[in-house]
Amino acid sequence: MITEKIARFITGIAPDKIPAEAFEVARRQMMDFCGVALAGSTQEAGNIIAGCVREMGGLAQSGVIGKGFRTSPHLAALANGTMGHALDYDDLSFTYGAHPSVTLVPVVLALGESLSASGKEVLTAHIVGFEAGACISSPVAQSHYMQGWHSTGTVGVMGATAAAARLLKLNIQQITMALGIAASMASGVRQNFGTMTKPLHAGQATANGVLAATLALRGFTSQENAVDGPQGYAKALGCGDKIDWDIAAAGLGKTFIIARGVGFKPYPSCGGTLGVMDAALYLKKKYNPDISMIKEIVLGVGPFENGSLIHRPRKGLEGKFSMEYCTCRALWDGRLTLGDFTDERVNQTEIQKLISRVKCEERYPMAVMGADSSGLNPQSVTLRMEDGQEYFRETPLSGGLPVSPMTDGQLETKYRDCASLVLDEKKVEKSLSLLMKLDALRDIRELMKIISGNAPTGV
Repeated sequence: MITEKIARFITGIAPDKIPAEAFEVARRQMMDFCGVALAGSTQEAGNIIAGCVREMGGLAQSGVIGKGFRTSPHLAALANGTMGHALDYDDLSFTYGAHPSVTLVPVVLALGESLSASGKEVLTAHIVGFEAGACISSPVAQSHYMQGWHSTGTVGVMGATAAAARLLKLNIQQITMALGIAASMASGVRQNFGTMTKPLHAGQATANGVLAATLALRGFTSQENAVDGPQGYAKALGCGDKIDWDIAAAGLGKTFIIARGVGFKPYPSCGGTLGVMDAALYLKKKYNPDISMIKEIVLGVGPFENGSLIHRPRKGLEGKFSMEYCTCRALWDGRLTLGDFTDERVNQTEIQKLISRVKCEERYPMAVMGADSSGLNPQSVTLRMEDGQEYFRETPLSGGLPVSPMTDGQLETKYRDCASLVLDEKKVEKSLSLLMKLDALRDIRELMKIISGNAPTGV
């Protein structure tokens, strides 16, 4: 059974057997998540979820980021996971098959705080959750994503449960039960993209990961083959009967997938928009075309993006999932910021007129999700002008993101920009300092006190 193999990995892997590169990626993920969650806490979705969680109560064990109160680990994970995905500015990994940090970091922060865990323990649990989630994701993510499931919810709950199991020190049998419980909690449909429910998928994945592991710790049971059985998780999500789980688990604990294939977003929108946006910004900077003279904009994409996104947005959240809007906004302003995803900005008359001149062409192959994700899947923008001139730019993508990764300096700037929406400058710099040396932090509560301590108005 795949769950037993994963359980043995979770309990058996020692931190000194995990490569330094894996810890460094996990640390960067932690920093990126904390920044975007702080920014997400200022959004309407953040205010609503935090308000609901506050009313639900719970023992004050774990901080709600940016909101100035503490609750149970389960409810804190629900709020923090939702807020971390509210802006769709969080990281992406085709090898994990989902948005990884929003399904892992809320778990390890909430449980880590309640357990007074060290930074190294939290990072180790994060890595373990990533590897376990990627193992389950590898043979299933592509198939069920294309059928309408949102893998950040369906795959994410498995990684979240694994991370929680590591921190709670579950034994092999308990972990097997926890993953079986999580299999019945996997959910999230792509039809809800462009609404507040999309980030809720991440929140419920993290909350359910904490709940599944906690229930298993107390003796709650599930079927041992709930993941790979004939009526289990993989089959129910539409993945068929011919999954070779031995192949899926072959590299578990040997080749750490987290060390490759994690991408950090330079723009606050869906990963499917990043390639065309990168190309549009290049054309804007190089040629500064006369917008009024653009006859047609052709976006060269693959079937993955073309079938997943919103082509005629009318709401701010819909704009985050529209290649057309992001491309046109980039051509219009020469940049894309957090403030560009409001109803007013999306419905700007000039932008909507420009969107009407956009068409998508499927020019590139299907991107591949899962541990075998490799190769380049480009996107392109062609501007056809009224005078017959054409401007073209193709952006190579790897794992859904531009191949030029964000540098440490760029990630730190992104963190400061996001965190400063909630924290004063002194707390921004202090929290950043702690995140940069997270593996040496003796107690994660020192970080959580800062990033959950300030409560802006709204909740």
